[in-house]
Amino acid sequence: MRFGLALGGGGLKGAAHLGVLRVLEENSLKPDLIVGTSAGSIAAAIYGAGLLPAVNSMTHLPFFNAFSLENYRLTGLPLGLLNGGTIEGMLKRTIGNRHLSEMQPLTAAVTCDLVTGETVIYTSARPVQPLPPDFAIGGDVPAWQAVRASISIPALFAPYKIGSRFLVDGGLTDNVPADIARYLGADTVIAVDLGCGIPNRNFHHAGEVLLQSLDIISQRNTSLTLRLYADLVLKPIKKPIGSWDVSQFSNLVTAGDEEARQRLPEIRRLLGR
Repeated sequence: MRFGLALGGGGLKGAAHLGVLRVLEENSLKPDLIVGTSAGSIAAAIYGAGLLPAVNSMTHLPFFNAFSLENYRLTGLPLGLLNGGTIEGMLKRTIGNRHLSEMQPLTAAVTCDLVTGETVIYTSARPVQPLPPDFAIGGDVPAWQAVRASISIPALFAPYKIGSRFLVDGGLTDNVPADIARYLGADTVIAVDLGCGIPNRNFHHAGEVLLQSLDIISQRNTSLTLRLYADLVLKPIKKPIGSWDVSQFSNLVTAGDEEARQRLPEIRRLLGR
């Protein structure tokens, strides 16, 4: 039985994924493949690159401040409000030049082609069943590039080009990729959904308007995907919080840890371990 883990998007709330992964690792419940969208792709790459032990000192990793809008230079319209070069440097320093094929376990990052509307999956694997017509395999690329594309929130970050594809945040079409874990060969899928309702934002700038819009789209699309493809859904975020509140980072890691520990009996039964 192949165990697939699907990690959803959600800005800084993706720190909760690290807590979930830590508990699974401590209990020898290692996934055979891990698929991440947006913030989930960062956590997937950290895990696949063997960087999870650094969770306890995460503030020292280069990308800790990647979620703070204060660290970016506005570039203006039309392609993106924020300069993606800042986060690219952070990702390179953290993940290095490892290709997805060098990750253990099998790792995939989900993006969306802004031109065709396709969900594009960057991974070294081939699907074990036919993909839907609007899905495509992007292939094996440096992991930091796949992550950079997956987190490119439309209009906030400029789209990222890989080959001929013009890519934006995978959450636009598949925010919690339990379906993709199935396509890549998982028999059992545990999904980590960072949603818990729509945040009560004050809308101080255009970025918050964009994030709220994406949260609404994501919530509508995710519920159906999870019903159809996930065997178990972990929901570590119990109340709405801002997607970019850096001060909550440690609390979010703890929230993921607590959710995974509480659900350990269910996880063990599901995996037969």
